[in-house]
Amino acid sequence: MMQEILYPLLIPFLGAIAIPLLSIILRKMGIERARDYIAAVIALGNIVSVVNLYQTVSTQGTITFYLFEPPTGACLRVDMLSWFMSLVFSNLGFLVTIYSIAYMEKDTGLDKYYALLLALIGGMNLVVYAGDLFTLFVAWELMSLSSYTLVSFRKETWEPVEAGFKYLIMSAFGSATLLYAISLLYGLTGTLNFEALHQALLSTEANPSLYIIIGMLVIGFGVKASIVPLHTWLPDAHPAAPSSISAMLSGVVIKTGVYGILRILLLAFPVTVLDYGTIIAVFAVLTMTVGNIMALLQEDIKRLLAYSSIVNIGYIFAGLSVGMMNGVGEAAATIGVAGGLLHILNHSIMKGMLFLCAGAFIHELGTRNLDELRGIGRKMPVTAFCFFMGCLAIAGVPGLNGFVSKFMIIWGAVKGKQLVLAALTLINSAFSVAYYLRLIHIIIFAEPRKEMEHIREAPLPILIPLVILTIQILFIGIWWEPAVEIAEKAAEAVLKM
Repeated sequence: MMQEILYPLLIPFLGAIAIPLLSIILRKMGIERARDYIAAVIALGNIVSVVNLYQTVSTQGTITFYLFEPPTGACLRVDMLSWFMSLVFSNLGFLVTIYSIAYMEKDTGLDKYYALLLALIGGMNLVVYAGDLFTLFVAWELMSLSSYTLVSFRKETWEPVEAGFKYLIMSAFGSATLLYAISLLYGLTGTLNFEALHQALLSTEANPSLYIIIGMLVIGFGVKASIVPLHTWLPDAHPAAPSSISAMLSGVVIKTGVYGILRILLLAFPVTVLDYGTIIAVFAVLTMTVGNIMALLQEDIKRLLAYSSIVNIGYIFAGLSVGMMNGVGEAAATIGVAGGLLHILNHSIMKGMLFLCAGAFIHELGTRNLDELRGIGRKMPVTAFCFFMGCLAIAGVPGLNGFVSKFMIIWGAVKGKQLVLAALTLINSAFSVAYYLRLIHIIIFAEPRKEMEHIREAPLPILIPLVILTIQILFIGIWWEPAVEIAEKAAEAVLKM
């Protein structure tokens, strides 16, 4: 039973090792493209292993697999929060792998691309399955190395190299800060194990050193999460990376930073002792506001979507901050954190699809400039419909998944008597509608340019993920109860440590 938690790690990691070896064999057989489909099957096996884990986690609550004995030993620990996050990662990872079959077909070195993509999925799963800070940091670096390389994958041009280097430098700074915070926690408690840390700090009185550690953890994880002012790598990395990797970065990779802040702060620092929720709320409002203003100024479709991701990170932290505030009440904390977690899932679906749609447009026309993409949706009706649904969903239109999580975030803040936070979140959400409507107008309703006469619909491997993501948007928007229930269980897992 315990070995079940190893499958979501072993499948992508072993797949990452096997893909380059298989490529050599398949190349000699003259069927090298079969490697792409094998990678998709491996990604499918990963998501199946995650789904199969649900029953065990929901029944037992928490599964712990010790590699070495505590308090200093490494271990894997899976609860509903870990499972929920790995489902988010694996869902988009599988669809991006299918999408890449057609989108990346003209690129070289695809054995390395698929190996890195599978390693990225496995690394993110290991981040959320880690039961101690040592394992988490190793997984963090493994995930980061994969993502740096994928951003710079198209190294023939300078832009991806520059963006990847900037991402590397900023993330290295964040990782160093994170490592220093971990060392301080170990010096303070004598353990890196999550449960032992919780017990050691449960009765700790507030003191300046704890707030310094909290600040360092927020900076360390915040670089990856792209909270303002630690966000500057993201608008460069998203446009420069292949659109499949842009979808992964925006949809799931930045969410590992959110997970780290949520897990470590609520686990190690009791809100009854330390009141840091207000600080997180301030970062949330700053992040969504700056992201909105910058998104309005963009003429590059991927750069605009990158700033939109920063905005949505602000929404997520607005919900999570409610659960980190002292005195808001158990019900409000659960609703706020569950809303933030549900928005992690919803945003991975919505923004993942928007980046994949943008990639389909770029794949056919070869430009990211919005003025040059004017009217392309009329030539690609299926992609345009999916893009239209994604824009409406992320704008928060009722009946679609984005509305459900945004409503929960705002309602959690209202119920917790954080009316200013609720109002600012609502205002920013309304403000963001402006550039989503602009995107819809330019891509779908504007007259196509004469240069688009040769444009045709995207290939089937590109359309399949878009259609599946559109179905997920509608499914969660209409039948939202199962998703909300799972998000609430994930919230309770971290709030009731």
